[in-house]
Amino acid sequence: MNRFLRAISAGLAATTVMSLVFLFSQVQTRQQLGAPEAIARFAGVPEHHIIGFAIFAAAGVLLWPVVFVFARDLLANLPGGRDAVGQGLLFGLLLWVLFLILGTGELTWPFVILYLFFTLIGHLVYGFTLGFGYERLA
Repeated sequence: MNRFLRAISAGLAATTVMSLVFLFSQVQTRQQLGAPEAIARFAGVPEHHIIGFAIFAAAGVLLWPVVFVFARDLLANLPGGRDAVGQGLLFGLLLWVLFLILGTGELTWPFVILYLFFTLIGHLVYGFTLGFGYERLA
C-alpha cells in the first residue's frame, strides 16, 4: 500500500479515536474542550464551529498524516528511532504543543488542569494510533 494512503487511513482512525477521547472528556467534566471552536477562532471564523470541526477533521485525516510521512526522517534521529509508534507519540506531543500555542482561548482556573490533561491524552492517542496504524498497514 502506498505510504500516503497508509498514513491517511491511519489518520482517519486516529482522528476518530481522538474525537472519542474529547467526547469522553466532555462527558466526564461537563465542559467542552472546544477544539472545533479554537480552530474556528484561529481560522478567523469564531462563530462558525462547524467550519472548525471540518478543519479539525480534514487536518486530522489528511494534513497531519501527510506531514507525519515527511517528518518520519527527521523524527528518526530523536528518541524512538525508526519505530512508527514512538514517532507517532512524539508527533502527537508536537501537535499538542502547537495546539496549546495556537488554539487555547480563555480558560477558567479549575478547568485548566483538566483541559491540559485531556488535550494531551487526546493528542498522544492520536499520535499513537497514527503511528500504529501506519506501521500495521505496511
